[in-house]
Formats: sequence, C-alpha cells, structure tokens
Amino acid sequence: MSESLSDKLRALGVQIGAQNLATPKKEQATYPIDRILAGKDLLTSSGPAFMVQNDYAPEYLHGDILLSNRVNPENVGAWAKSARLKETDLEKILFLDTETSGLAGGTGTYAFLVGLGFRTPSGFTVKQIFMRDPSQESALLAALDEIVSSFDTIVTFNGKSFDIPLLNTRHVMNSFFTPFKTLGHIDLLPLARRLWRNRLSSRALKDLETEILHVPRTQEEVPGWMIPEIYFEYLRSGDGRPLAGVFYHNAMDILSLAALFNFCADLLHHPLHLKDTPGLDLAAVARLFEEMNQIEAAISVYEESLQKGDLPLAFYLETLQRFALLYRKRDQWEEAVGLWLKATEHHWLDAYIELAKYYEHHQRDYTEAIRWTQTAIQVASQMDLPYWRRRVLLEEITHRLGRLQNKFAAGNGSGE
Repeated sequence: MSESLSDKLRALGVQIGAQNLATPKKEQATYPIDRILAGKDLLTSSGPAFMVQNDYAPEYLHGDILLSNRVNPENVGAWAKSARLKETDLEKILFLDTETSGLAGGTGTYAFLVGLGFRTPSGFTVKQIFMRDPSQESALLAALDEIVSSFDTIVTFNGKSFDIPLLNTRHVMNSFFTPFKTLGHIDLLPLARRLWRNRLSSRALKDLETEILHVPRTQEEVPGWMIPEIYFEYLRSGDGRPLAGVFYHNAMDILSLAALFNFCADLLHHPLHLKDTPGLDLAAVARLFEEMNQIEAAISVYEESLQKGDLPLAFYLETLQRFALLYRKRDQWEEAVGLWLKATEHHWLDAYIELAKYYEHHQRDYTEAIRWTQTAIQVASQMDLPYWRRRVLLEEITHRLGRLQNKFAAGNGSGE
C-alpha cells in the first residue's frame, strides 16, 4: 500500500489537525484609570500619585444644602470641644473620607482612595487621590500630606474610629510623620447619633442623605461593602471601569459630609429659625445645649419642642421631665411644677412623685405631699409592668407615704 500524504507529513514532523495545538493567549484588554477618569499625576518626593479634581460653583446645592453657605460652626465646635472651629475658619476645614482594602482596619488594611473636600473662593472642591498599585502608597501619603498641611481642622464621619487611625498607621508603616495629630478633628457620627437617634432608625451617612439632606444617588453608586473587592479585581485585571462607581461613591460621601456639617452648624446656631424642624430634633438640640451649659438656649428650645405638638407621648413626657429638672436646678419652682402638672394629665408616675417631693421638701405642706403620694400609689397599681417591678415600686411609694404620715402626725420634721 502506497504511503498517504498524511503519513508522509507526519514522518516529517508536521502536526496534523488542531486537537493538540496550544490555545493562543488572548491579549488582555486593559482600561487604565486615566482613561476612565479625567485625572492627572501629582509629582511627589515619593513618586507620582493619581488625582481627580472636581470643582463646584458657589450656587451648587447638595440636596437642600448650599455648600457655600457661610454657616457659623461655633456650637458644633463647642459640642466637640474644639476651640479652633470659628466662623472665620471655614476655609481651613477639610472634609475627609477614605476607601480602603478592608473594613476591619489593622496593619493589613490600607487606604487606596482618599477623598478631600474644602471651600474655595469660587465654591467647593473635591480632590481624590488614588493608589494605582500598593507600591505607590508612599506617593499617595505624600500627596495627602501636602494638601492637609493647608488646613486646621478635619471633619469626618466615623473618622475618629476608622479613617484617621488607619491613616496614622499607614504613615508610621511608611516612615512618614502623620499630620493628623496636630489638627482639630470633628467626627459627625456621634453628633448625628445624638441628634437623630430617637427619630431615625439608622444614622448611617447614606440614610442621613435621604432623610436630612434629601440627596438622591444615581445608578453609578456602588455599595460600600463591594468596594474592597472592586479594587482587588482592578489590581488583578487592570480594568479601571468599575472604579468609576467607587470614585462616585467617595465624592458623594465628601459632598454629603460637607452638607451635613452645614446643616448641623445651622441647626445648632439658630435652631428656632429653621423651618419644619421636628419636635424630636429640637428636643435633642435642647438636651445638647443643656449639657453644654447653654441654659437659656436650652430653655428656649425645650419650650419650642413641646409647642410643636408632634412629639410621641413617651418623648413628650421625657422632655417635660428634663425641662422641669432644669428649672428645678435653677430654683424656678413655679415653672417646674407647671411642667409636672402637665405630665400628670397623662398619668406619668414620675410627675406625681416629683410633686410629692416638692410639697414635702420645698413647701413643707405634708397634706399636699400625702395627696400626691396616694395618687402615685393608685397610678403605680394600674401600670402595665412585670409583677416584681410593680411590687418594688409600690413598696417604695408606700414607704414614702408612711414617712409623710408620721411627719404630718408629728406636726414637724425634716425631709428625706
């Protein structure tokens, strides 16, 4: 049998068919970040750092808030115990937020994107410094430090627990001096919790955007929990397209942080001048003023919160009690008694006991003290409480009644 052409080709070492051929490598299409976003390299002593800058005109509104509004932040500073925060220092305030390789913190976590926002004579600017690769961390920190050096105060949202400790750690690990230890720091998360813990179920920045600032986010938004994985995928693939959503998320956080700062500054500076402020918010502001020893302001805001007529009953009674105790501390007994009498309209047990104490210790009117104590026993007997709790209450009030009756019988006596 004659040798076939295929056999001759095989004898010469020629591969027949495609089954044993190696699959050719496809060239990976990469989309570097500078093709996705309009940024530029900043030259630092540690190399180039990529930065994106966006400028906002003076008339820019973030939700309902004008970012260029000349707010007075003095009471925000007083609450935060930051003497640096003055009305004339608005251009020296830097708003900061980071996007990181993880949410747990620790030495293995680094910030790959740092957003910075600040006022300018022509409006508001957001700068975002990005780390293309972990080897560029020193350049990111150098660029960050150069910007930070122009400011006196940092404003963050949960930055005292996360962002600033993380950045301090990264500075130490790169043998850098950290600039944050010499700056004032206002963390708005604790303030937001104080102001809205009784009205809002969540005080996360994104929820405050919706409830307080009325800011919608577009479809560009990516959830925060996805951001570390998006960055790691970028490091593997070189595809910067998904990072556009991360930059959007970070920029929105900076703008919302600045808007929230303006809102809080206005609320604490002139709470009675703002329209449509809910009674719960006013009650929270009044309590802050009381704790800051701004007593006259606290009295005015407590009065307004009660007059709004929208406080849920439990918070209405709690506010009456705090307001009454404030008057009691100032020996303004007539005003305190008036508030306790209002509380008795809702059969609030504490009000009856306070009235009994007032008549016993201040007026030495044991007849009235006994009457209010007896009423307190009736109210406590009808309260929907666990048996053991009601029993303890009744024992305490009954003991008070017995002591008052002894005083009345003796015709004199001392207080508790």
